[in-house]
Amino acid sequence: MAIWSLLFIFVVSFTGCYTIKVGGNAQLASSDQEGNLVTSKRYWYALYGLIPLGDNSTDNHIPASATKVRVETKYTILDFFINIFTGWITIYTFTAQIYEVK
Repeated sequence: MAIWSLLFIFVVSFTGCYTIKVGGNAQLASSDQEGNLVTSKRYWYALYGLIPLGDNSTDNHIPASATKVRVETKYTILDFFINIFTGWITIYTFTAQIYEVK
């Protein structure tokens, strides 16, 4: 019984409904196009991703001069370590990286 409880806790700790609203004036590029990293932003969520804490859009982070961008969402090693300490109060982080594509 204890092993199933631990397995359930492990699976639940890596799931969620994290959303990042991608916006801005630039056109989105396909995921296979290479680009230069413009910025990286950590987004914070409560209740396993149900409630964003702060602005969860990329509007302010996409440069006005960019014509095409690619946005990657990642669960980085730093997110993992932050979530170890804040996960018990259901506060989690997720990272988005914005690349300018030529």
